[in-house]
Amino acid sequence: MPSSEKIAIAAHLHVLLRRKTGRVTDTEWMATNAEYAAEVVRFSREKAAEDGHIDLGVWADRLEEIMAAPDAKQRVPLVKMMADAVKDLSAAPPAPAPVPDRHSSARSVDTEEEVYPESGFIESTFGNLFGDSEKHRERKPRDPDAPRYVKGLR
Repeated sequence: MPSSEKIAIAAHLHVLLRRKTGRVTDTEWMATNAEYAAEVVRFSREKAAEDGHIDLGVWADRLEEIMAAPDAKQRVPLVKMMADAVKDLSAAPPAPAPVPDRHSSARSVDTEEEVYPESGFIESTFGNLFGDSEKHRERKPRDPDAPRYVKGLR
């Protein structure tokens, strides 16, 4: 039986028990745990016999019947599923590092001079890609006495 049908029956029985006896139950646990469902069925039948609530007995029978049917597929807890995925990933050999292509148009940072020390960013090559004839502009060192923004942001 699909779990949605089990939950639907458990929810219906939960509402009946709450209205007629004041008992509060856990519908999702009732639909997944056979022992809990059996105890709810026992309690429902007991109250149906004591107080004359026929519908409690009918829904208790339905829950017992659906809980007796085997599940098509057992649910795997999320923690176990994630642990298995991590084990699978760690068991796989690491992929070899890609060999950089020295003939491509992208530049690689080989020296410290190409990185601006204040920001850590590489000098822009935007103009070089589109045929800008302007050569590399030297950056002037920052005046230490000049006012600064908070953390250097503007």
